[in-house]
Amino acid sequence: MMPVINGAMLAVNGLLAASIVAKATLVIALALSGVWLARKSRASVRHTILAATFGVLLVLPIASVVTPPVRIAVTNQTAPVPFETTTDAISPRAPTGAAADATHAIPQSSGFSLSGLLFTGWIAGMTLLLLPMLRGLWQVGLLRRTGLPWRQGQSVVEQLAAEIGVHRRVEVLLQESLSGPMTCGVLRPAIVLPPDARIWDAQDLNRAIVHELEHVRRGDWMWHCLARVVCSVYWFHPLVWISWRQLGLEAERACDDAVLGRSEATAYADQLVGLAQRLSKSPALAMANRADLSTRVRAVLDSRQPRGRAGTILVALACIVAGLVVITISPLTMAAAPQSDSAQSTGEILPKFDAVSVKLIDPSSQGTHWHEHSDAKYLNITGSIHGFILRTYGIRDAQLIGEPDWFNTRLYQIEAAAAAPVTEKQMLLMLRGVLADRFQLRLRQETRDLPVFSLEVAAGGPKFRELKPGETPVRHPEPPNGILARSFNSIGDLMNQINGAFGGPPYTDRPVLDRTHLTANYDIHLETERRSQTDAEGDSVPFPNFSRDMQTQLGLKLVAERGSMPCFVVDHAEAPAPN
Repeated sequence: MMPVINGAMLAVNGLLAASIVAKATLVIALALSGVWLARKSRASVRHTILAATFGVLLVLPIASVVTPPVRIAVTNQTAPVPFETTTDAISPRAPTGAAADATHAIPQSSGFSLSGLLFTGWIAGMTLLLLPMLRGLWQVGLLRRTGLPWRQGQSVVEQLAAEIGVHRRVEVLLQESLSGPMTCGVLRPAIVLPPDARIWDAQDLNRAIVHELEHVRRGDWMWHCLARVVCSVYWFHPLVWISWRQLGLEAERACDDAVLGRSEATAYADQLVGLAQRLSKSPALAMANRADLSTRVRAVLDSRQPRGRAGTILVALACIVAGLVVITISPLTMAAAPQSDSAQSTGEILPKFDAVSVKLIDPSSQGTHWHEHSDAKYLNITGSIHGFILRTYGIRDAQLIGEPDWFNTRLYQIEAAAAAPVTEKQMLLMLRGVLADRFQLRLRQETRDLPVFSLEVAAGGPKFRELKPGETPVRHPEPPNGILARSFNSIGDLMNQINGAFGGPPYTDRPVLDRTHLTANYDIHLETERRSQTDAEGDSVPFPNFSRDMQTQLGLKLVAERGSMPCFVVDHAEAPAPN
């Protein structure tokens, strides 16, 4: 059962991941649309839009996990329903026999799933892209450590920095392995120049230093690194890489605009072309990049192009909008839309009751809140709506949320007849239809953190033997009166019984998850006393020694913990008119 439960959780996590990707796609699409609309504006404006977008993409996965979800129902006939392969005991809309059959058909030892493979591929891709980035950062550090201070260049930088508005010290280094200028560092920024910068024309040197100082003032190195991290996380998303490329281009164009405020355009365009011809690839921001050279040169020579900084107000507005976007869309999470029972079965059309009678009865006339009699065609069941839901959906009290008081205080008798013989599970599924039709019951599925038990192997190992291929279990004698005996061929069968498939015997007061990792076929036989006993909260416990018998007879123990479980929230219900 453990891989089955894990499969359900992976499917839920898959919906969360799909939600994050969908939200990221929406954010990037809007950002790129904004960049296109601002194509005739300043480069600094477009860069601000993209920088805010990468900030949203960086925070979005964390915010989507920690914020309370607001679920959006989606229907996907080709994708697995999140809990379709769970055991009947906790399946929200389990097929008549498909869920149980699937539990046995899927090898319990299989740890592989589509969700698991996709997660592994995502981690591998992210790692492969982060490693070159880390290597590049190491190379930059090496270039900086081995660079030689240049006093003359330092004096030029200090003079220009004061004019530009850079109020912190920017180190100037000469590095013989470089072919062109570059900027690196966040807290201790540095401009690294090639050795021949010492013989550059004064105007060329000033233009190069102004370009690099503008990178420092704008914090482009930090945004470059953060954007690369985002690209590693969303490595599979083409729009992220398009945005990253555009971010770098707009950063360079914004720095070009700063140079053009102090220099003639033609001279600067010639300098860019000359630098690009001998510039090798660098892991840092560089003054001239061959890939974007033609775009930048055209922009430099375009006298109609608006230039200048983005401004404090625009930057503040972009930050506010980015924050609002995160707050607004982070809670949105995809959830599988409820489907009809027949849609989730293997193409089988479930039979419906030919006749149904619902009567409100006097509670004083009943000695119990639950009475049931059924055969292959007829059902006569008495109890509360609360009990009906637990019985038909195979859940526990904690998994039913938001029910009105009358669900427990009113008792109903439901009599129904089917046209043809049906199984017990089919009859219970048909009873779900009665609740939906006559009580207008609408349930919404959610996943919540609930108290559960984990079934684990106790010290000393299991006390039952593994069956050889083709071997059948030993037939055990009938137990004495008052003792319930059950035999199982697998841990999955045992788990179905413990969790009470379709509201079976309540062996425990909370759902049980399989942590045994026992996946073969076994000869499992358990005997436990059937005797009601009142617990500390006043509830009746039909099998008070069940946990002890599990450990002494089978070598398995129940450990209390918390886990994510499917729950049902009552969205709507109405008391039916009697007939």
